[in-house]
Amino acid sequence: MHSIHPPALKEKHAHGSETFRCGCYEAAPASDRFFVPLHWHEEIEIIYFLEGHYTLEVNMEHYQIDSECLFFINSGELHQICCEEKCTESAVVFSPYLLSFVSNDDMQSRLILPLTQGSLLFPRRLTPDDHCYYDILSEYRKLLFRFTDTAGISGPETQQLFIKASLLNILGYLSENQLLQTTGKLRNESIESIKTVLSYIHTHYAEKIFVSDLAGLLNLNEQYFCRFFKKMIGKSPIAYVNEYRIRRAIGLLTDTSMQVTDICLECGFGNLGNFLREFRRQTGTTPLQYRHQKSKYRNFESDN
Repeated sequence: MHSIHPPALKEKHAHGSETFRCGCYEAAPASDRFFVPLHWHEEIEIIYFLEGHYTLEVNMEHYQIDSECLFFINSGELHQICCEEKCTESAVVFSPYLLSFVSNDDMQSRLILPLTQGSLLFPRRLTPDDHCYYDILSEYRKLLFRFTDTAGISGPETQQLFIKASLLNILGYLSENQLLQTTGKLRNESIESIKTVLSYIHTHYAEKIFVSDLAGLLNLNEQYFCRFFKKMIGKSPIAYVNEYRIRRAIGLLTDTSMQVTDICLECGFGNLGNFLREFRRQTGTTPLQYRHQKSKYRNFESDN
């Protein structure tokens, strides 16, 4: 499957091994903030949200998740996840080619092949109200068990067989309930255009970024580009750049001991006053107060 998405946003982490492209991940239960930045990958992802309040963005569409559900991210879809509190979340990421067979039976030609070509898609979300939800959740839990059963006596080939069987069962339940979606167009041009712009911002956020530079990426005039960007993202290009810079600053405040002035420069703000005003506008506090609050909260959690 050849991709034309911006490489800067492509996830560099390899899922599974070279011979078995499938991995399992769980949110750290002790963390008071869960954030997966904007990215895409060629694998399909199944996410299980059990507890927490999440903001999920997929191809510029926003979803608020406040209750248990299964979410599906198809190959090449741009997505990010944020939760500002403790949460229970896990995900299985796998290559659609993992499900392929040598035999060209109806399953291979009508389900597996279209899935690898991007003309057949998983549904976006399933909730406990959906008819096959608990059947699929049962298979998903079997996947988690196989990935975490390190004490099992079976060899890797047997573990992989069970994992592949559960993935195929999930596909079967979705097909049986007519939940798989077909698309005649593999990629939307507007989504691809906005990916190009966001990729540039995420790569060059520490530098000066002008609207004219962003508009030039799409060969558009500034006025039309700003209208297009706001329609796709819901905010102006400059507002998005500043929000992304503050998000990077929050990460540095939380995870490092860098000085505020250094963080200011590291995140693309050439003026400390502008940085402080923007930080307060977005968070309601100052960088030092934010760092102190997070440190105090972590110390409280460790003492209890």
